[in-house]
Amino acid sequence: MKFFRTRQIIKILTDLKFALAVLLAIAIASSFGSVIEQDENILFYQQNYPLDKPIYGFINSNLILFLGLDHIYRTWWFLLLLFILGISLISCTITRQFPVLKSSKDYLFKKEKKAFFNLPFFVNIKNNYYIREILLLKIQKLNFYIYQNKNLIYGYKGLVGRISPILVHFSLIIILIGSSIGAFQNFKAQEVLPKGEFFHIQNPIRVGWFTKLPNINIRVNDFWVEYEKKKIHQFYSNLSILDNYGTEIKEQTISVNNPLRYKNVDIYQSDWNLLGIRVEKIKENKIYEFPLFSLNKTSRSWITWIKDNEKNYSLIFDQLRQTFLVYDDKGNFLKESNLGQIINQEYRVCDILPSTGLLLKYDPSIGIIYFGFGLLMVTTGLSYLPYTQLWVFHQHKNFWLGGITNRGKIQLEIEFENLIRYIENNNIKKIKKL
Repeated sequence: MKFFRTRQIIKILTDLKFALAVLLAIAIASSFGSVIEQDENILFYQQNYPLDKPIYGFINSNLILFLGLDHIYRTWWFLLLLFILGISLISCTITRQFPVLKSSKDYLFKKEKKAFFNLPFFVNIKNNYYIREILLLKIQKLNFYIYQNKNLIYGYKGLVGRISPILVHFSLIIILIGSSIGAFQNFKAQEVLPKGEFFHIQNPIRVGWFTKLPNINIRVNDFWVEYEKKKIHQFYSNLSILDNYGTEIKEQTISVNNPLRYKNVDIYQSDWNLLGIRVEKIKENKIYEFPLFSLNKTSRSWITWIKDNEKNYSLIFDQLRQTFLVYDDKGNFLKESNLGQIINQEYRVCDILPSTGLLLKYDPSIGIIYFGFGLLMVTTGLSYLPYTQLWVFHQHKNFWLGGITNRGKIQLEIEFENLIRYIENNNIKKIKKL
């Protein structure tokens, strides 16, 4: 009874329809992961997927959080689908692909002329002097591997077309293994730092179950914004990787889509902000720092206040420019000033304190997944190469010649026609097609 159940399970796992169904489920789940933002906080989903206005009538924050659609690639059921697909591919490879490959290498002679009637291409050639040698010579020129046994000949070519499906399964398994490793060993962190600061990775957004945060010392050397037609074109951060003694190991300027990579950790330029300004009090010859406050969450404008002789001045900074606007305590515009200029007799704005937003990612599976996809593309192309078999049976005054292929039937038909013409050109007079 147990043996029967085992056979039934193996039969289901090796069934192509079952594998396609699992693959479809993975594709659908992945599409949800592409549409729904991943690894955000609960409040984000409650605001963007409210209960009273579900998307498509059923997608709301409760459903997303319950099914784990906020971190879909690390949920138990998604990893289970990957595991089932991997087992299905391995089972199919062992029970089907390897036996097919093994039988493809075996020599299978056809010992009766009736066996040729079921082949899509066959001819009957009347015997003549040296016809056997002529056939063997021509078949060899067609790159067939040939086996002979008395009056029987068997040949095949295109064995790579039989090996490629195994390698396709192997590449898919590599991709699945890489995806699983990525789910268990990865992290994503966010750091917002002012220019000149040192930091370690200590604000992870997402950490894999078996991930150990690397000990990396990073210094923000500089940050600046590049403008084009009075609009932000790009922003840059100059970073240094330091050892435990403060010695610089690596230095690089990063920008959006141009990260720094060190020990498989990618550091991306993600955002920026203004934290404050440095102001010199002229009479005292002292430097003070004042914080900047964002005027709007979506805008790039900041405001701060300075008190001078019981008068309040509002300073508004737009983007990371060297100019700013000055207003009095009643909201009246006074002037536009530059960094380094005296606001009044009391203060001078010396510098702006920017901060850079850095996104740090570590995923050891990227190389494995890329290798799997590269191998998949190559082996998928090779799997379309035809596997062709050829038989020759000699009986009395007749030579029976037949062949079959899994792909490229037109090409095989052309080769048969060329073979017949080759024999005709060698003075073989009587050919009868059955």
